[in-house]
Amino acid sequence: MFKELVESLIKQKLTIATYESLTGGLFTSLLTDVPHASLTVKGSLVTYTNAIKVQVGHVNAETIDQYGVVSAETAFAMAQACQKLFASDISVSFTGNAGPGVLDNLPVGVVYCCICYNDKTYPLAFNFNPTLTRGEIKLAVCQAVCKELLKIVEKN
Repeated sequence: MFKELVESLIKQKLTIATYESLTGGLFTSLLTDVPHASLTVKGSLVTYTNAIKVQVGHVNAETIDQYGVVSAETAFAMAQACQKLFASDISVSFTGNAGPGVLDNLPVGVVYCCICYNDKTYPLAFNFNPTLTRGEIKLAVCQAVCKELLKIVEKN
């Protein structure tokens, strides 16, 4: 699936960048496992703390304070910042709770992502089974977002 995405992005001469928190760089790793990914992947920003999201990742602290780090609003802010930072055609952000406990009053398995493709925004929300391991949640969200990206890229 990631090979298909990379090949489609290259064929359409599109660039992609990622802003990862929950996934810790896994999505970009899966993309760059594909030969010639450097023709499409511009880069990735992995921020795990709120302070670094603000200081390095250009997410407004008020957004995090008002909505929480695990929120659609923060995912949107991350994707927008990523697209500007990397000047990419597509940006993807990942924030969520992979466990083991409650985060921002949200249960394990709650994930928000956002895809920005040129001027369009595609917010994504997932509720994964809370009995999955951290690794299983991270992989599941990467696969789900890859599928969404394939639909979006092939539709446009």
